[in-house]
Amino acid sequence: MISGRDTDDLKKMIPVEGIYLAGCHGAEILYPGGEKYTAIDKKKLAPVLEVVANLARNCISGREGFLVEKKRAAVALHFRLAERVTALKVVNDFTEVVRPFAIKHRLEFTAGKKVVEVRPRGVNKGKAVRHLMNLHPTFFPLYFGDDTTDEDAFRAVKGSGLPVLVSEHRKNTAASRWLREPHDVLRFIEIISKRFR
Repeated sequence: MISGRDTDDLKKMIPVEGIYLAGCHGAEILYPGGEKYTAIDKKKLAPVLEVVANLARNCISGREGFLVEKKRAAVALHFRLAERVTALKVVNDFTEVVRPFAIKHRLEFTAGKKVVEVRPRGVNKGKAVRHLMNLHPTFFPLYFGDDTTDEDAFRAVKGSGLPVLVSEHRKNTAASRWLREPHDVLRFIEIISKRFR
């Protein structure tokens, strides 16, 4: 499982033994045996992210429909419940005020589904997928994703596995297959698993 969420959140959401959990777009990967791979220096990064989180809180002050989420390796500004025009202004203000600080500390902005995130440059789901593929080079990877942050993973899997976009609508993507609904993913996996029994 590769997600933008922290690994602690993933453990609570998916209490399944024997799987890899990659959190914060691959900044941390929890192995099935409990060992943890970390692609960042958390001690150095923590105070930097605190500044970014405070800048985000200042940008949304007095406005409704926004949420600032500080993770171990990123800060996310969610605007799913915000009015569209206000969301555009706040996101613009946030990126402008954070940009000089982000450049100085080698951070980057990423956009997702009604969220803009600030994270260490070079940390992404594609690198997490490559890390897992290197651990298991004989496996055939299937990657299902529905967000723009999954595009790096689609590119990483393409050629040696199967990247699948899950979306109501077709769109420009690095994925080579398309499923419309999340329940189609389960059906797809059932079909594949029957063929390899």
